[in-house]
Amino acid sequence: MKNSKSVLIITGTSSGLGKDLAKYFLKKNYIVCGCSRGKSKINSRNYFHSILDIQNEDEVKKWKNKIYSKFKKIDFLINNAAIIPASFPVLLNNMNLVRKVFSSNVIGPINLMNEVSKKMLKKKFGRIINFSSMAAGLLEEGTSLYSSSKKSLEFYSKIFAKELSKENITCNTIAPSMYDTPSFRELGEKIINSATKKLQVKRKLKINEISDIIEFLFKKESRVINGQTIYLGLII
Repeated sequence: MKNSKSVLIITGTSSGLGKDLAKYFLKKNYIVCGCSRGKSKINSRNYFHSILDIQNEDEVKKWKNKIYSKFKKIDFLINNAAIIPASFPVLLNNMNLVRKVFSSNVIGPINLMNEVSKKMLKKKFGRIINFSSMAAGLLEEGTSLYSSSKKSLEFYSKIFAKELSKENITCNTIAPSMYDTPSFRELGEKIINSATKKLQVKRKLKINEISDIIEFLFKKESRVINGQTIYLGLII
């Protein structure tokens, strides 16, 4: 199936920011291939949903190959899926929780980046966006696992971007301040209130404030912007 529409992969599209981004780009006439651990309620002829564990290398390979076989290209990847654990003091972080957070927030996105970029190489074009968080910059007490997992992804993204820049594949990270989702509220009222006081934009972000940045980074002319972490609503 050859087509002129841009093919975009978004992870974590069953709810929250991933779902909102999928709906936004569908309105922009993109083909959106989304995934999550559960079903999606998005109804569009240009939306293709898969139930997928992004940490599973075999599942991701099969999914990537299926998408590429159908559309003959993959233009963009947005790594959105992540878990936000409840806030704990560092001494209460048991190893099961450590493995769960880093597996979801670091290993999963890296798995997608590595696999999808192999198909982008065929076209000598690709734009990858990873999501970090204000938590990685604010160093709020109680967010040690979430913050450190996001910071790990930021640093991997920078080196990834450096290595693939000559192939016209860019990789940038967006770190939003506050966007109202069920997972965001898992941080708890105390941490959210404390973080809000440190923000330059002391309100929740709107979807277009995030999607506009993504669209700008997607452009062919944005090749010169690579390996960056862009904080929204927060100066680091």
